[in-house]
Amino acid sequence: MSNIVLPKFKSATDFSRELRTNVEMYFRESKLSKFATPSLKAKAVILLTSFFGAYLAILFLGLTIWSVLILCVIMGLAKAGIGMGLMHDANHGSFSKNKTVNKIFGHTADILGVSSSNWINQHNRLHHTYTNIYEHDEDVHGKGLFRFTQDAPRNKIHKFQHIYWAVFYGFLTLGWFFADFTKYNEYRRKGLNKAKGAQVFKEYGEMVFFKLVFITYMIVIPMIFLDFAFWQILIGAFVVEFVAGWILAVIFSLAHVVDKFDLSNHDKFDGSSEDEWTVHQIHNTFDFGVKNKALTWYCGGLNYQVIHHLFPNVSHAHYPKLYDIVKETASKHGINYQEFTTFREAFISHIVFLKKLGGTQYA
Repeated sequence: MSNIVLPKFKSATDFSRELRTNVEMYFRESKLSKFATPSLKAKAVILLTSFFGAYLAILFLGLTIWSVLILCVIMGLAKAGIGMGLMHDANHGSFSKNKTVNKIFGHTADILGVSSSNWINQHNRLHHTYTNIYEHDEDVHGKGLFRFTQDAPRNKIHKFQHIYWAVFYGFLTLGWFFADFTKYNEYRRKGLNKAKGAQVFKEYGEMVFFKLVFITYMIVIPMIFLDFAFWQILIGAFVVEFVAGWILAVIFSLAHVVDKFDLSNHDKFDGSSEDEWTVHQIHNTFDFGVKNKALTWYCGGLNYQVIHHLFPNVSHAHYPKLYDIVKETASKHGINYQEFTTFREAFISHIVFLKKLGGTQYA
């Protein structure tokens, strides 16, 4: 097991206690479940049908190569939507009060080529606990290719990261696919995965099984049913992954890697935070475009990122209502709730931030 020293946060304050009381009171008085609403369940059906419907259309409708390419883009859009609007809630335990249902829909990650077990360790246990803390939150570790935080070392190539992001963001899901076995071993060394003996064998077996399922339906079956060359099938699969990866990478970035951070007085993290955990989340997370209902629908409420980080076990169906409660409570306690009015504003801020971190200003 790794001997890493985990970050420490201050004890809970009146703010966090009042905030949770206000949210609990909302659910109690409105007599609502914290889980998915019927409209969210309908959305899950729409997204799954879009992905597999486009897939079946490619296999059996005898379409031209350009029509197939369009359907591959649709599959990529649907895959990202499934990840944000169904798999994400399920693996947080917020889609259903039934743990088995959450586990079943959480496995959509595995079916789409990414280990749900690794995702839970990386996202739920690291990113959500140690948000934006370099070497603890893997989402701000650019693997040398990107510099997402001032705490990361600056390389010469980062001078151009505000340009080449547009290409490399699209490789996100492919990176997850190929790194899963390495990540599994890493999380076991860190103690995030407690599996031992036969359980390790079982989990390895599950990863191998789902990887083979993914390769079979994305590569092997199209080779059998379609009159396309092997390289054309690989391009189609790549388009699906590139579109999905690009969207997922951008949505994450607009919530955590933006130019509104005040880095002028920023000191490198030394192992402890001046904030309690709840305030740390608010200081390191941004909402964007919350009035855009289409965006909220498609990205699974992840534009309400502050709300999600504070209440990850609540379905994103309830984020718009919780948004008002959190903003009001934060304002009462003098805590700055960070948000961008539009998607465009957040997007521009992200590109500007990449450029600043790639230059010498925050070296």
